[in-house]
Amino acid sequence: MLSSLNKKYPFNDNLKINVRTIASVSLGIFLFLLFFQPFNIQNPDFNDRLIILSTFGAITLVLQSLFRLVIPSVFSKAFSEERWTILKEIIIDLLFVISNSVAFTFFAKYVGHTAISFHVVINIVIISITAAVVLVVINQFYLLKKQVKELAFEEEESTEKNVIDENTEVEFESENKSEYFHLFLQQILLIKSANNYIEVIYKLDGKINKKLIRNTLKNTEKVFLKYPSMVRCHRSCIINKNHIQKVTKGNYGLVVELFDYPEKIHVSRQYVLKVKEALRTK
Repeated sequence: MLSSLNKKYPFNDNLKINVRTIASVSLGIFLFLLFFQPFNIQNPDFNDRLIILSTFGAITLVLQSLFRLVIPSVFSKAFSEERWTILKEIIIDLLFVISNSVAFTFFAKYVGHTAISFHVVINIVIISITAAVVLVVINQFYLLKKQVKELAFEEEESTEKNVIDENTEVEFESENKSEYFHLFLQQILLIKSANNYIEVIYKLDGKINKKLIRNTLKNTEKVFLKYPSMVRCHRSCIINKNHIQKVTKGNYGLVVELFDYPEKIHVSRQYVLKVKEALRTK
């Protein structure tokens, strides 16, 4: 239970969205009080009652601005995405509900001359909780919409990158520059070290082909640094992450399986983080 409360929770620090949401919630409270009259305001003059009811909305406006704008701007590090958790979100919402309920109660009693009964207190607490919940829901809707846009952008970027990969031609050259050949990046499945040679395994016309060229894997890795799809997974192997079928956990660490390639490829411990990072950006 406690571990789930300590999970990261995105705090909405967008000033424009927060101001708009806080203003909308405060206006909603004023309109609700105006039409449903949950508090028996003892003031015969309509204009005075209107001012009193609008002040309830102003109280919520001030308190939500304090908890959602002022405090986060002062303690920006504590409210950062890396440090903000579900527990902290619950605490700040609870503090708002308590503050808003106390402020409403005092204002209703001493300014609105309302008799504070159990029923009135319950109404005040419900209104305060509703204000907090509405703000959280609107903020989460905004954050979800933002994440959807980011994912759509990443997908579009990934698609463009794949198109680039398919049309990118790579030159393999021997160490003494006496031999070379070309392949499209998307054709390459993996590159293996073979003593003083590298073995390039690639797909052509639906068939798996192999080609040896005299060079080192270290020199080859330098050539492929500008191509993020090519990832070093072992001291003797570079794989094309676009051909990965699945990654499983074996007895000695991660094991990668490629489409149309029968052999399993083991990931060295020193390259595990690099492979995981590459897969996350796939």
